[in-house]
Amino acid sequence: MADAEGGGSKVVRGLGIAVLVVAAIVLLVVFWRQVLDLLRSIGTYVQDHIPADNGQKAAVLVYLIIAVLLSILFSKAGHFTAYGVAMALVPLLWFLFWEGVPALNLNPTWTSSLGVGHLAPQDVILWAVVADVLITIVFVPLELWEKMRRRRHRLGGGDDD
Repeated sequence: MADAEGGGSKVVRGLGIAVLVVAAIVLLVVFWRQVLDLLRSIGTYVQDHIPADNGQKAAVLVYLIIAVLLSILFSKAGHFTAYGVAMALVPLLWFLFWEGVPALNLNPTWTSSLGVGHLAPQDVILWAVVADVLITIVFVPLELWEKMRRRRHRLGGGDDD
C-alpha cells in the first residue's frame, strides 16, 4: 500500500504552484501586448483555414461537437487519465477519418461516400489541435469542479448540484 503524502510535501507543492501562478501573472502583465497579438494571429489563422466546402465545414463542426461531448463524458470518469485518453483518441479518430492508414491499405473511402471532399493534411492537423484545445477547456474545469465537490463532501460541507 502506498504511503499518504506528508504535510510538508503538500506545503512545498502549494508554494511551488503559487510561485508558478505569480510568475505566469508577471509574464502576462509584462508581455500582454505580445500575448494579445499572438491570440489574434492564432484566431486569424484558424479562421482562414475554415473549409470552403459545406461538407467539410459540416464534418469539422460535427467533429468539434463530438470532441466537446467526449470531453464531458470522459470527465465523468473522474481522473486525468481519462483526459489523456480523450486528448489522444479524438485526434486519432479524426486522422483515421480523413487519412485512413495507408500502410495497411486502409483508405478513407467513407469521405467520398459521404460526398465530402478530402481535407488537406495541414487542416486535419489544425482541427485536431483545435479539438484538443476544446477538450482541455471543457474537461479541466469540470474535473477540477468535481475534485472540489468531492473534497467539500469529504470535509463535511454541502453538495452543489
